[in-house]
Amino acid sequence: MSVSLTEAQIREIEAAHPEGLSSQELVAVFANNRVRFSEANLRRYVQLGLVPRSRRVGRKGKHLGSRGVYPVRSVRRINTIKRLMADRYTIEEIQAKLLVFKDSIETLDEAVDELVRVFENRVAAEPPSPRKDRLSTELQSIRTTASDLLTGVQRLEKLLVSAQQRRRPRGGGAASPTELL
Repeated sequence: MSVSLTEAQIREIEAAHPEGLSSQELVAVFANNRVRFSEANLRRYVQLGLVPRSRRVGRKGKHLGSRGVYPVRSVRRINTIKRLMADRYTIEEIQAKLLVFKDSIETLDEAVDELVRVFENRVAAEPPSPRKDRLSTELQSIRTTASDLLTGVQRLEKLLVSAQQRRRPRGGGAASPTELL
């Protein structure tokens, strides 16, 4: 059994499920990659606020109802939790570490992506003209600025979180005799 997924595995899962995953699919992607994870773990992580809640998505077809879908970013979040637990972080420390910035950064990223998509559609609908060229140039500038903002925010988060890690006492359990001196 592995402790967590590799970055390559996560990217493959994200590419295969951009619309999100059901709870069964989420558990399966970890199981298929030999990482221990259960629906009970998922429910606990959601209750603790470590993983975003699922949203209801209707199924196409008559009387098929809807199903709960977790955002694909949940895979990366669960993987981070698994890695931190393997490094002997407590659930409280993981909550403090993840909840400080992660949700806001993910919300910012999703909101900017959606806004840029709306702008792209509007600019694409414009007839060819100097105005469309100006709009396209401005849109490219916005994409670059948004990317720079997100990169800067993520960099600052890593710096702040790594500073917290340096202050965290390592190990756990009883102190060794040399630590008591």
